[in-house]
Amino acid sequence: MRRKEIILIIILITLITGFFAYTYLFKIYEVEIIVTPKELYADNQSNITIQTYPINSFGKRILFRTISAKFEITEGKELVLIKKLDIKKGLMVLKAKDKTGSVNVLVTPEKSLMPSLIQIHIVPNYAMSKR
Repeated sequence: MRRKEIILIIILITLITGFFAYTYLFKIYEVEIIVTPKELYADNQSNITIQTYPINSFGKRILFRTISAKFEITEGKELVLIKKLDIKKGLMVLKAKDKTGSVNVLVTPEKSLMPSLIQIHIVPNYAMSKR
């Protein structure tokens, strides 16, 4: 083979690999909303984190990308305190007050068609009540 043919083959392989990487690895196919932990305790210390992650075609988190999201507390606003809110990174941290109940958070990611409703239960802290 001649040198020009080898360079042309290398360029074509690079273009095909780049197209594959963009289409299947770096393009957002879905948005996942992670809530950790699953419930709060009514002790003025418990925190809960709601985070949005972009997902690629293989169902894995996309590296080097974040997705913005809007957060709206629709019910139970008096039960929690917003400790951190970062709309550009899609992050919200809530801190429980000393009341039990249920909190509904409406999460609307930037690349999602429909908003998601996250329901957080604030349960009594039995260790605190036995004192």
